[in-house]
Amino acid sequence: MKITMYTITECQFSKQEREYLSAHGLTFEEKNLETNREFLAEMLAVGSNFAGTPVTKIEKDDGQIAVLKGFTAAEFDKALGFAAQAPGAEAVKPAEVPPVQEVVPAVEAAPVAPAPVVEQPAVPAPQPEMPPAPVADPAMASVLNTLEQQAQVAAPVAPVAPEVPQPPVAGQPVIPDPQF
Repeated sequence: MKITMYTITECQFSKQEREYLSAHGLTFEEKNLETNREFLAEMLAVGSNFAGTPVTKIEKDDGQIAVLKGFTAAEFDKALGFAAQAPGAEAVKPAEVPPVQEVVPAVEAAPVAPAPVVEQPAVPAPQPEMPPAPVADPAMASVLNTLEQQAQVAAPVAPVAPEVPQPPVAGQPVIPDPQF
């Protein structure tokens, strides 16, 4: 089995993976992207352009290749064939079992017509009515009532007279108004 691990120096997941592989007595080649930039192109090709670390390529003796992105012990246990175990227990490899292939018969689907679209009129959502806030202080209630009355009896606003164009002064060019 050949294990190639693409890492960077300060990656905590890479550190965890190194400890995991060492604890299981597995030898591996570590390719640090910071010490050799060519490893980056290699890692992107192996990891289908995954740009995180670690990326690990496991080439098994039977020719199978597994590429793992990131690190979780459960994922590595599965890829390496280790049985789930208690921390500190020695790793146990299961017996080689050929993969099970499930054959599913092909079923032709009958064409289905799209369902008609029925437009529903929009119904505005009911707006909750806000009850007036209780006022404990009678003096404050009097001030609030006065303000409410003043707001209801607002003075009408005088209409603004439209601007009247001035006749041109002799000797000055006439510039047309862009609003016309």
